[in-house]
Amino acid sequence: MNKHFAGTEIVMPALEMAQEHGLLVRWLKAEGEFVQKGEPLMEIETDKALTEIESPETGFLSQVSAVPGDEVPVGRVIATLLPAPSGDVGTSRSDIAAARGNSEPVSEIQRQVGQPTAPGAVPTREGPSAPGRILASPKARRLAAEAGIELSAIKGSGPGKAVLPEDILRLAAQTPAHAATEYTVIGVKGIRRTIAEKLQHSSQQAPHIALSLSVDMSAAKHHLQDWNTSEQKRGQPTVSTTCLICKAVVSSLLQHRRLNSHFLGDEIREYSAVHLGIAVALEEGIVVPVIRNAQRKDLPSFQSELGDLTNRGRLGRLQASEMKGSTFTLSNLGMFGIDQFTAILNPPEVGILSIGTIVETPIGLNGQVVLRPVMQVTVNVDHRAVDGAIAARFLTTFKNTVENPGSLFSD
Repeated sequence: MNKHFAGTEIVMPALEMAQEHGLLVRWLKAEGEFVQKGEPLMEIETDKALTEIESPETGFLSQVSAVPGDEVPVGRVIATLLPAPSGDVGTSRSDIAAARGNSEPVSEIQRQVGQPTAPGAVPTREGPSAPGRILASPKARRLAAEAGIELSAIKGSGPGKAVLPEDILRLAAQTPAHAATEYTVIGVKGIRRTIAEKLQHSSQQAPHIALSLSVDMSAAKHHLQDWNTSEQKRGQPTVSTTCLICKAVVSSLLQHRRLNSHFLGDEIREYSAVHLGIAVALEEGIVVPVIRNAQRKDLPSFQSELGDLTNRGRLGRLQASEMKGSTFTLSNLGMFGIDQFTAILNPPEVGILSIGTIVETPIGLNGQVVLRPVMQVTVNVDHRAVDGAIAARFLTTFKNTVENPGSLFSD
């Protein structure tokens, strides 16, 4: 029986070369539920992406030892798949409990914690608890979350110092009502931790310089309007201003390859292909999907790929491979009404372009003051690899390309 129910261990997978931990976002199957091989089993967030993990075998999900929100070391066992006796897919949870040596069916609390629970007892995990893991019942965890109380600050009164619901209620009653609303604790982990570490490293290691100028968007808007009107008549998708800006960036990088480079300490690698990173804002930070070989794409195909990557980025459905290998990054906050800003480099890249909103601005033209749609742009470069004059020439080329955009529509 024990041999038959040995099962398959589910471990925290390594999805990146240097990955040390993974954040369990949620289980897609409940404990005790039957899972087919290849079915989605759980969602894991690494330093770069949210990834759906498939079941490696067929069986019943059992012995779950990690809950959503846990940051688990790579390789640690977090659950087991128990095979159905004699291939019987209809095996009940009572059969699984019996295979564990228990006669009672798996309860709701057992499915959440992964351990048999006697009436009135606090659920505990099978075997030693994971390092840093606080023992607490699901109800205690829920009450703590609602009260804004950190479990790590509570000395549990249950078996094995487990935190009981009574412990939470007691502490909440002793805490002034205003105290819980003074601040909210947000754990720095997953994508947020990676962003913090990378930006700190970038600002400390790379001497940034920033150059800005104004771009008259009149001609670009007229060309886009004509193009989109024609495409709509043919039943084809339209093209966004962001897409046109991206194409202008790619065209400019091909003329100033030093900005399409990586700085690697003892060498600068100038790339002939442009792999353009597009910063996408999320509630918890940013992700940067990459449009590869962007120099080969015309406007419609560029727009299609841009729309797909940014939409999946906002939904957390990008694969890690889709956020690697960028040679230059574009960050656009114009849709948020930001006039101008400077972005921090994404090492080992040596340049990043910041795009502000388009504002009707009075400018002098042929001796008269006229209103024109003007966009502020700023390029930040790593001064170790890019001199100010090179960055200025790139920015001027970009301005001229956008203000005379005919070539962008003929590619």
